[in-house]
Amino acid sequence: MVFFAYETQGLTLSELLPNRISICRYLQHVDMYQLVRYVEKYCYKAGGNHYRHDPLVMLKLVVVKFYRQLSYKDTLLALTDEDCRCLGLPWNKNRYVIPAHSTLHHFVKYRLKEEGFEKLMEIVGKIVCQVSHEESGIMDSTPLEASRYDQYAEYHPHYRSKMYKAHIFHLGDIPIFCSFSEGTKSDLTYATDLIKGVEPMKPKITAVFADGGYDTFEIHADIDHILHARPVIDCRENAVIHDDGNVDRIDHWVNKLWKEGELVHDTLEKKLEFLYQQGRLEQVGMYFRNQNLRDLTFDLVYSRRGDCERTHNNIKSIVKFDVRKVRNDSKRLYVLANFVIYQILLLGHLQNKIVPVQQLAQYF
Repeated sequence: MVFFAYETQGLTLSELLPNRISICRYLQHVDMYQLVRYVEKYCYKAGGNHYRHDPLVMLKLVVVKFYRQLSYKDTLLALTDEDCRCLGLPWNKNRYVIPAHSTLHHFVKYRLKEEGFEKLMEIVGKIVCQVSHEESGIMDSTPLEASRYDQYAEYHPHYRSKMYKAHIFHLGDIPIFCSFSEGTKSDLTYATDLIKGVEPMKPKITAVFADGGYDTFEIHADIDHILHARPVIDCRENAVIHDDGNVDRIDHWVNKLWKEGELVHDTLEKKLEFLYQQGRLEQVGMYFRNQNLRDLTFDLVYSRRGDCERTHNNIKSIVKFDVRKVRNDSKRLYVLANFVIYQILLLGHLQNKIVPVQQLAQYF
């Protein structure tokens, strides 16, 4: 391993790369101010000196633990003096003051908890949506491998293994939201959760891509109504044009429901919004599905979907994105934790304009 001397302290991340550097040094270049503010406000009791170790240091140690895929104890034992200096650990009586491994475990399990990682995921997602210029969203799921001896995991016949699932919404190459489920749950069941989970992040997207597994009228309608984006969903082989999705039928129902405050002379966008609010989601979804079926360039547009499978594989190569050897009551926690840590790593590249954003192999 190569450890950089102290004189590299003033260099930017771009100047340090492409040389291999410690993950601890990399974290010096990641702005985690908003994440730390949340931890200070919601993860400790109010009033008094309520934390012994700096929350920023603790959060960085969590990133190091999950990136290096070590136990809590081994994570702290493996820290070098250079790591401690980069992480900002306090110096006292000729040594760095390193938290006990039980303290780090308590911070993850009982201070952050599932709710904390969900909130951190939302905060990182908001920052990514503000910084990124990507205009395409992608919905997809990926299997999370379980031990074959796991009595709680379900066997999936397609993957021929026991597994769980992570349902993920991507903003281009960057995953911004994740839901955890049992291995045989349909992607359709979690599509609306993904869409509503991303809504508070306010992504500036014009289209959301998804494969045929998401092809329902309701999902088409939700994407348009909630995210204000075009649903680009691969249609099933038996998909047909539906009359209720044609403009004349839309006008018919808007006119029929005029007492609710809408007129047939409004724009099509407002008509669709009105019908959605009146509970006619299927008709709204039929309109967008019809548009995709009639679009002669749809295959070309859909081909720009992006390779989200590559992103899933990259997550699994960087952090432990599975549930093997994880207690049943901690599976969701550790899936969310690994997902958020991966987000933070990509966020640093985005903030420092490092491309490709998913190239993380240069850190140790």
